[in-house]
Amino acid sequence: MIRIFKTGCRLLLIMAVMSLSLNPVKAQSLKVSARFDSTTIKIGDQVKLSIELDQPANVKVKFPLLKDSISRGIEVVKVFPPDSSKKDGNLHIRQEFLVTSFDSGLHYVAPLAFLVTNGKMKDTIRTSSLSLTVNTMRVDTMKNIIDIKAPAGAPFSLAELLPYFLITLGLFLVGFAIWFFVKKFRKEPVFNPRKVVEPPHVVALRELDALRSEKLWQNDKTKLYYTKLTDILRAYIENRYEVGALEMTSDQLIRALRMINLDDFQDIDELRNILVTADLVKFAKATPLPNENEICLLHAYQFINNTKPVTPVDATESGNTGEADKDVVK
Repeated sequence: MIRIFKTGCRLLLIMAVMSLSLNPVKAQSLKVSARFDSTTIKIGDQVKLSIELDQPANVKVKFPLLKDSISRGIEVVKVFPPDSSKKDGNLHIRQEFLVTSFDSGLHYVAPLAFLVTNGKMKDTIRTSSLSLTVNTMRVDTMKNIIDIKAPAGAPFSLAELLPYFLITLGLFLVGFAIWFFVKKFRKEPVFNPRKVVEPPHVVALRELDALRSEKLWQNDKTKLYYTKLTDILRAYIENRYEVGALEMTSDQLIRALRMINLDDFQDIDELRNILVTADLVKFAKATPLPNENEICLLHAYQFINNTKPVTPVDATESGNTGEADKDVVK
């Protein structure tokens, strides 16, 4: 019996020590509370939530983190910094939150939890639950509903238009000054002049000069040489006489030129020889002699010079045509 009594006393002593070691924080004087400034508000109104904590200085307490909301339907508008003070060796902390609600009805706030740390021991203490009643606006159905008034018209004043008038005048003067200086000091015109269309014979003679400088038949490109030569002549005839020369056969083109009643039928015969030779090269794979290639180019120059529109300048330079034709043969 004595042994059993001693064993029971030991168990009671161990349990007492364990209970003291498991609840060291609660043995301290900790006190938390939470309350609303008003438990009833109208929808959209704001109210303050105050949280207070009394704790010993040697105990660490972590406040609950409230950022966006404290419950469903109650939103946090602003978080104020905590305010602390000491009294009788204890630390008193107070923090306020500005909250609002846009949902009518009765809203419950669950107890707010505080994490307490004392050395290696941790515990949690909670506030009591809260409630907030949100009421809607009452509508008096007995009164007549009046429409919203239209915006009142403001009196018109010329002073209001003065800044806009000055800005417009300033922009006009700046634009005029830029135009004036550009026109006065710029040697070239502000806008590119309209492109002048060159006469057909000028274009054709320039292209013949380019064809001669390419030296196609000298490099065994006789077919390409006659193709370009006839294309130059056909384009000149089409632009000079408004005849669809590019789409005609050689015979059709010669008949069309004879109907125009050109003054020199020899030019038509020389043109026909060029076209026939070109057709033989392109379609019959004929190979003209080098002298024939030069003669065809010379006749092309002569045909264009003899059929181009005559101007006073051309009449004075007609005496130099023979020398230019000799250069072609060379």
